[in-house]
Amino acid sequence: MTKVKFLPNKALIYATNKRGLLIFQEPDFPDVPPQVPGGTIDNGEDTLAAAQREFAEETGILTPTNMTFVELDEHKFERNGQSNQVNRHYYHAAVPDDLPETWDHHEQFAHDGADAILFRFSWVKLNDAPNILGLGMEAAIASLKARLGEVP
Repeated sequence: MTKVKFLPNKALIYATNKRGLLIFQEPDFPDVPPQVPGGTIDNGEDTLAAAQREFAEETGILTPTNMTFVELDEHKFERNGQSNQVNRHYYHAAVPDDLPETWDHHEQFAHDGADAILFRFSWVKLNDAPNILGLGMEAAIASLKARLGEVP
């Protein structure tokens, strides 16, 4: 029996406005699928504080103050024959409608100390998100839609 490796907890943010759901891609790493903003929760850090910090670091825009908790997902996956689990704390942020249609921002604070990473932000319709997002980041879309009063 393979022992599960528990990875650091993450805070992920579903940011929405009239355009839909905010996603990003990594142009320098075209094989990495589209994602939502978020990242590692530091030891002792409150999950909401982590979500706010990560959102600002990754997007380059001011942190929304109206973030609300959506769901905890115990995301399990295998990598190189190793069973892994990461607990993902999903938050929702209603962001201004006047944000750009697309923009680039460099993540300067990678958890592992790596060099800055270029993120290219854009919007997708919430209904399309489960088919577009990668790395299991679509896990709480149905809960988000229910919270927003949409039929999941």
